[in-house]
Amino acid sequence: MTPDTIAAQGKNHIAADEKDLLERPAFSFRFQIILGFFTFFILSVVVTVGAMITINQIEKKITTVQTWEQFLFNIEQARRWEKNFFLYGTNLEDALSSTTEAQAILAENLKKFEGSSIPAAKENIKKHLDLYHGRLLQLNQLVKESPGQRIILRADEIESDLRRYGASIVGDAADLTTKEHDLLFRWLQLVQRVPAYFLVFLFFLMIYMTRFLSRRFMKPLKYLVNETRRIARGDFTPVQPLRKFRDEFTTVEVAINRMLRELESRQNSLIESHKLRAVGILTAGVAHELNNPINNIMLTAHSLLDEYDDLTKDEQIDMIKDIIGETDRSRGIVHNLLDFTRENKATYDAIDLGSLVEETTKLAKNQARVRGIPIKLDVQPGLPPVLGDRQKLKQVFLNLIMNALDAVGQNGLIQVRVRYHKLNYLSVQIEDNGNGIPPDVLPHIFDPFFTTKPVGKGTGLGLSVSRGIINKHRGRIEVDSKPGAYTIFNVILPYYPGSANG
Repeated sequence: MTPDTIAAQGKNHIAADEKDLLERPAFSFRFQIILGFFTFFILSVVVTVGAMITINQIEKKITTVQTWEQFLFNIEQARRWEKNFFLYGTNLEDALSSTTEAQAILAENLKKFEGSSIPAAKENIKKHLDLYHGRLLQLNQLVKESPGQRIILRADEIESDLRRYGASIVGDAADLTTKEHDLLFRWLQLVQRVPAYFLVFLFFLMIYMTRFLSRRFMKPLKYLVNETRRIARGDFTPVQPLRKFRDEFTTVEVAINRMLRELESRQNSLIESHKLRAVGILTAGVAHELNNPINNIMLTAHSLLDEYDDLTKDEQIDMIKDIIGETDRSRGIVHNLLDFTRENKATYDAIDLGSLVEETTKLAKNQARVRGIPIKLDVQPGLPPVLGDRQKLKQVFLNLIMNALDAVGQNGLIQVRVRYHKLNYLSVQIEDNGNGIPPDVLPHIFDPFFTTKPVGKGTGLGLSVSRGIINKHRGRIEVDSKPGAYTIFNVILPYYPGSANG
């Protein structure tokens, strides 16, 4: 499958994670902001309407208080005219006029007083006012019918009723006026406090909204920044959504996941290109390694052909066994090379890490023999399996060993160790006694296209690709180097926690 085909499939393929993101219910930030401002607007409208209603009620209370005060004034005037009549015999008509006006005020505003404090008091006032006015009319009729001293006895009885009814009216009206004053004062206090309460509420609401919106924006933004850092380290695992609904950040996550598929497709192409370069290097070692068994086969076959009649049967069998042994040796060398170059779909299986590293070391030993550099392998026994892609892990270890071969000189030595690391991890250490890595170069060795090798000797992709592969396996690569002394690459991979023997 060509890289173009892989890229085309990547473009046409809608990943399951992207589909999951796009199928989530939409709840965009624009809608959230509009909803927040709409809620604030509704709250403001409610407060404003409440304030208008309260002010209207206050206006009604003020009118009610003024009406009661006017009513009380007329009653008190009537009482004064009443006293003047009994003292001086004057102002009776004025008293009748005041009570008539008080009755008119009461009749005109009685329905408006339905919200007043005490309904029973209003009824008593109306009843006593009618009786009071009636007694004044009786008194006025007596004055008209019996002028002089003949009305004194009946006037005393009427005077007693007038004082009783008048005192009751004044007392009830004064109480109602006081109660309406108190109610009006409480309404005014409420109107004064509501703006202060509303400002305090707005203050805390603004703090909450600021914190809420900041978290809504900053948390996913920080998450995406961390995800991009992870991607920059070579881990192309799809970005997982933070929320159960879809917003503007979901669009970014979908775009990042599409970019990841493109990057992964391109990385696979780079891996294949790097593998071809490694194959070219290995081929030289394989050719040298195959030359010996082929020569041995040829020499043995010629000897068998030339001396067949002179050889005993046992000698013939021994020579045939030599040919078979050298042929198996050649087949093993070719098989290892084909196994490395075979194109396989990425599959994750339980792998014996020690055996895998041993197979990879055998591939590199052909090249190492050509250069005269020994490779020592040390595998700790009883190691549990790891979950991974066999070919890709072999690519990583071969790349590190080939780099070590390039780094050492004539007296070079490469040591490969496979052992427990700590917690639930195994480590593969590849150590060489080469020139080491300078401190200013060490931070950049995993950067794509960064290389210290001469032009034509390296692409600068090997370590970058290797780290990406290990990151996909939930592992990491650590480097320790001392210039002029050694370099150690430590590949750390997780194993099955329940499969450890120790």
